[in-house]
Amino acid sequence: MKTVNNNANPPLLPKDDAHWQLLIAKVKSMTLMDDIFFNCFMEDDTAAMQYVLNIIMERHDLKVISVKTQYAVPNIYGRGVRFDVLAIDQYGREYNFEVQNASGGAAPKRARYNIDMLDLRHLKAGDDFDDLPETYVIFITAKDVLGYGLPIYHIDRHINELGVQFNDMAHIIYVNGENTSATPLGMLMQDFQNADPNKMHSKLLADKMKHLKSLDEEVCKMCNIVEEYVAERMAEAKAELARAEAARAESEAARVKSEAARAESEAARVKAEEKAATSKLDSIKNLMKNTNWSAEKAMEAIGIPKSDFTQYLALL
Repeated sequence: MKTVNNNANPPLLPKDDAHWQLLIAKVKSMTLMDDIFFNCFMEDDTAAMQYVLNIIMERHDLKVISVKTQYAVPNIYGRGVRFDVLAIDQYGREYNFEVQNASGGAAPKRARYNIDMLDLRHLKAGDDFDDLPETYVIFITAKDVLGYGLPIYHIDRHINELGVQFNDMAHIIYVNGENTSATPLGMLMQDFQNADPNKMHSKLLADKMKHLKSLDEEVCKMCNIVEEYVAERMAEAKAELARAEAARAESEAARVKSEAARAESEAARVKAEEKAATSKLDSIKNLMKNTNWSAEKAMEAIGIPKSDFTQYLALL
């Protein structure tokens, strides 16, 4: 998805256009569980991010000093990654926030990869591993992805034989959006899934949502972002389809080539067998002519199996 543009262009369509009205309705219905809205909501907003972070971490003292949205980490060796939100607290700890409505987007191996890519940004040749910061990958999911019925899951590495923590300072947290209990975390999840700021518990989050959904300038900005987002996703889908089609064509070409090679090999085998049979037939005829042997005796002399006698007799 494209990085949010604070200097968004004017509406791509007239405000009274039916399509534009659909976009406005879409923006009005968005919640913090929509990643595109979450990104716009949190962009450069340390106060909102700090509020969310302290509830999830069950703290009151964490101060967010930096918030970056749609933060891209390239990888020259393979697939890069783009974080929904990357926050840093006063202790230098890094928090990668991802909101996911689809369970597949919060797969355990995705969390593992995000942890790795957070680290990739830091160390250069010769740097000390102790320079790596403590990191958290936090998935806020619409459903209970892990399926154990808990409101929140904290995942850390352990030494199995000892049952003690392997303190690599890398953590994964899953926040279950299905938890809407009357706890600070449950009420936060209610706010994340509420499109109406007047029904939100947090005044801080509600005021920001009102700002994004009430001002024409902000709504138009969001509509443009949604429009660009949809267009980019369609382009990505087309590119993925083209890649899949190219891979299919390559696979088919390889299959045809393999089939041709197999046919060529089979033809060569048949030709070799025919040549061998012709050579044996000539040997049989020569023995019969030079020794007055019967065909059977000649075939026995050159080692032809009795089961093949009939075949060679028919050719004589």
